[in-house]
Amino acid sequence: MTSWLGSLWGSSTSSLPYDLSSSPEHTTRSGWSLHTATPKQKTSASSESYSAFRAAKSELAKCPLRAGRMGGETQLIPALHHFQRQKRLVHPKILRAHATLDTDYSDEKSAPGLNELSKTLTTGTLIIVTEKVIPLDEWLDNTLSLSGNHSQNNAQQISWGIYNLVEALVFLHNQAKLAHGNVSPDAIYVTPGGDFKLGGFDLVTPLGNDQPEQTPTHHFRSYDPAGVCPDDYRSPERLSQRYDAMTSDPVHSMDCYSLAILIEYIYSHPNAGSGGKVPPALQKALARMKNDSPKLRPRLKPLLKCPVFDNAYVKMQLFLDEAMAKPVEERIAFLQSCIELLNRGVIDGKAAVYKLLPLLIMILKSNAGNEQAMSQEVNRRQVLAVVPLLFQVAELYLTKSDAADSKETPFQTHIAPLIPSLFGINDRGVRGAILQKIHLLESQLDKSTLNTQVFDPMCSGFTDTSGPLRELTLKSTIVLVPKLNAASLEKLVRYLVRLQSDPEASIRTNTIIFVGKVAPNLSEVSRQKLILPAFTRAMKDPFTPCRLAALKAVTACKTYFTQRDVSEKVLPCIIPFLLDASKDVRVEAFTVVDMFLVGLREESGRMGDGGGEGGGGQSGASGIGAAPTSGGYLSGLSSWMSTSTDTAAAATTAPSAGVATTNPVAPAVPSSANGSGMASNNPNAPKFSSLSLSDTQIGGASKIHANSSPGGWDDGDDGWGDDDFGSSPGGAKTKSDDDDFFASFDSSKPKTVSGTGLSASRPAPKLNQSSGLKVKKMPKPAVKKLPVNDSLDEGWDDF
Repeated sequence: MTSWLGSLWGSSTSSLPYDLSSSPEHTTRSGWSLHTATPKQKTSASSESYSAFRAAKSELAKCPLRAGRMGGETQLIPALHHFQRQKRLVHPKILRAHATLDTDYSDEKSAPGLNELSKTLTTGTLIIVTEKVIPLDEWLDNTLSLSGNHSQNNAQQISWGIYNLVEALVFLHNQAKLAHGNVSPDAIYVTPGGDFKLGGFDLVTPLGNDQPEQTPTHHFRSYDPAGVCPDDYRSPERLSQRYDAMTSDPVHSMDCYSLAILIEYIYSHPNAGSGGKVPPALQKALARMKNDSPKLRPRLKPLLKCPVFDNAYVKMQLFLDEAMAKPVEERIAFLQSCIELLNRGVIDGKAAVYKLLPLLIMILKSNAGNEQAMSQEVNRRQVLAVVPLLFQVAELYLTKSDAADSKETPFQTHIAPLIPSLFGINDRGVRGAILQKIHLLESQLDKSTLNTQVFDPMCSGFTDTSGPLRELTLKSTIVLVPKLNAASLEKLVRYLVRLQSDPEASIRTNTIIFVGKVAPNLSEVSRQKLILPAFTRAMKDPFTPCRLAALKAVTACKTYFTQRDVSEKVLPCIIPFLLDASKDVRVEAFTVVDMFLVGLREESGRMGDGGGEGGGGQSGASGIGAAPTSGGYLSGLSSWMSTSTDTAAAATTAPSAGVATTNPVAPAVPSSANGSGMASNNPNAPKFSSLSLSDTQIGGASKIHANSSPGGWDDGDDGWGDDDFGSSPGGAKTKSDDDDFFASFDSSKPKTVSGTGLSASRPAPKLNQSSGLKVKKMPKPAVKKLPVNDSLDEGWDDF
């Protein structure tokens, strides 16, 4: 594009710090073509685009000002006049020139004055780079129509634009002592933020000053009749060319007349929202402005008090323009009210992105990261008002790219660079406002940015002394889990283990829910190290919703347990809760047990009669005389149950044989409480205690059964606990130290199996010889001790 400009426009444009688009977007009636300009050096502050007005002198010199006009006036001299004035007039409501270039005179200091330029044959190009704008007519036709049927909003936006024009002309008349002379639609441009900007300085002239013999200027007298300004916008004295009489006219007289015609033109547009009529509050003022006598036309500044400008949109725009000059307390009150203005549609998308957003970014950059500034309460409250508003604007208007081929969204352009500064603000209110919009960050930022700039600084919230902030951090993190890398997931697991000892019952409950949700994203090793110990500990929590959540989490994670895990590790942990004090827990426990028993029956059927290590050996269901198995734990248990049954049967049949016998004494079974804190209803029956964490082998990779079905616990089954899981008095554990939690994994003393009726030294029961039954003597089965310290510490020492 740059090379194209260089070859087409002759003299080098390299001195211009902008690249211009090759094709024009618009062509004005005065010979200028409007292009898009972008800075050659991209920075965060210069990522926006600009407009560039370009005109080739050779083309301007060939085009007459108006078709059918007498004389040889062309567009060249008015264009040179505008070029000279545009770069020297500076006002917020006057089109601002960021850079200008006459390719014939790349060094502006060596460029001759306007009079010399008009006498010199030139072949170069004029370029004026301004803020991004579009012509007034395009704004009326296209931009306003996007507002649909919101006629009131359109009318308010138009009232704001007219307000801008009045301010620009008041400056020109009172401070610059100049009359514009070309107030018409061709001279008005509109910014993306909805501001009207005054341009078209082709006929600017002094008027009614201390030297009346020089006003209006020779340039004005020569080119005003030639048709630079459309006849409809020229006052009667100009149409009759009474220029000598105009020397004593007020400086505002001819612009006042032109502005009245322009206001009528704007309100007559179908998109103006006024039904094609000027608002009644303006009709009387416009009649005075169009007075045939120049001296009776009013000054323009009092027009700003007209009720048509007294609306919420104009007040909002005025405050945005003057916000940095306002007292901080007023600025805070305005920012706090902006969310309501956004919801009501008073602040439209263009104003939000191009007027409000730059203000918010400016405030953040001046305070965030500045500890001295944030130490002042007023600045802290100002930032606290900015952050929710910033995300509100981003969520409404910055989440989609304007261009289909754009590589980044406006969110990534404007908000992403602020993320490190936002997380660097050491304030709980600010952190809470960020965490509430974490879903927006997840959807708009890439994986690398989320891991480095979002998750890492978020983790400080897990250890904050504020319980609500810890809980909000936990809830927010679930959104990021699918995009966390392996290192971040490992770090998250450590925090989850710590949060299970949190003094807040709701946090412990939400933590176990989180574990159930995060399990699919963990590696196999991390999953086996985390989920079963976490579920088991939560089942022992005194807070009922925490136990209930643990059972639901087990259901959600059922696909991660093999059938061997279910029979040896999972079910022994759940069985005690079939008699939990809470009915909800008991119901859920029965549901979980029934679900797992279905899979165990299927697995048992597939195993058949074949023996093998850990496979159950031969079945003891054949009764007396069954061959002994390999001496494992299950074979010993089967043999004990068979012989016990036969002993009872022999004792029952003995009296009928007429033989006095002594009923064998039942083995003593301690009447201890079960895991749920409730005693068994049958103290004489043999008991089987549930496996504790110290009896469970953790750390090995579990094999997921092929026929296991996925967990059925979705987000709607339990929620986060805000409504269902309230804080419970006394719900916190007395021991919350992680060392206490993991101390059970460090035991070096062998564990014995209690409550089962088995011990290493107890012989197998013998049948009563007086029963009359001939039974083959069973050999003493070998009892296999449960492994105690196999890999129990592996992987936990880093927490």
